[in-house]
Amino acid sequence: MNEKLVINANLLRKEPEFGTRVCVVEKAEAVTHEKFEHLKRHPMQDNDLIAENTDLMFCDINNEYHCLLIYDEDQGDGLLIESEGAPYARYAQYIPNAKLLYENHMQMHLQEMKFYCPLEISRWDDDEYNEISPNEASAYESEINYFISDFNLPEEKERGLMHWYNRGNSVDQKVFSAFMSVEENDEELVGVVTASVYGQLTKDELEDLREYFIGQLSDGAGESLEQRPIKTPDGEIYVSFWSFDDSWSLQTTEEMDRTQSKELTEEPEMTL
Repeated sequence: MNEKLVINANLLRKEPEFGTRVCVVEKAEAVTHEKFEHLKRHPMQDNDLIAENTDLMFCDINNEYHCLLIYDEDQGDGLLIESEGAPYARYAQYIPNAKLLYENHMQMHLQEMKFYCPLEISRWDDDEYNEISPNEASAYESEINYFISDFNLPEEKERGLMHWYNRGNSVDQKVFSAFMSVEENDEELVGVVTASVYGQLTKDELEDLREYFIGQLSDGAGESLEQRPIKTPDGEIYVSFWSFDDSWSLQTTEEMDRTQSKELTEEPEMTL
């Protein structure tokens, strides 16, 4: 095995200097090895991916180039492209290990975003299910989180719920991972989906992500979880992240804070 570092590069002979430009990656797209090789060999041919993103590529008043990065999802090299409105790679630079560069950048700039929902928790006692209050359930926080962590599938280790998203849109690019857990909030146990997000989500992206999480909690991972008994010192319990109750919702941290603040400031109705 060759343990030396191998880099695919275009070496130039006797260059008097290496002039560089500031290039801003506006979007990165992973493609198959076959598609990348075709683009690498025929950069002047029209390319659908470049054509779809011409509005992202331009040179601004500060002489900074805003580019599209297309990289090989298998071998990792990429092409940094500023097409200047053309459907082909008019300006381009070969970037060795582009996938690694991009993924490292993403990891360094991830932000945590949490979604909260009420839980329904029950205990199997005397041949029937007995509901446990959110306040009482807070005693089982560690047991539930340990079970959820162990419950995750091997393929979900890196991205969690986002492993199954597969829509290939901006949400797929911005949201690196999402994992379920429970935590105590205002002395009550609540369900949590913690997402690692790159940059800011638009309103439409936020609603798309929320819709996806609701589907997972009701019919996907959440449905599978609620059918599994979780052992506690007080017996087996069942945890559901989903409910048909009209009061059920999945809220961001900011939305939940506003709801709680509103509930605290509302005056009780006076009755005679």
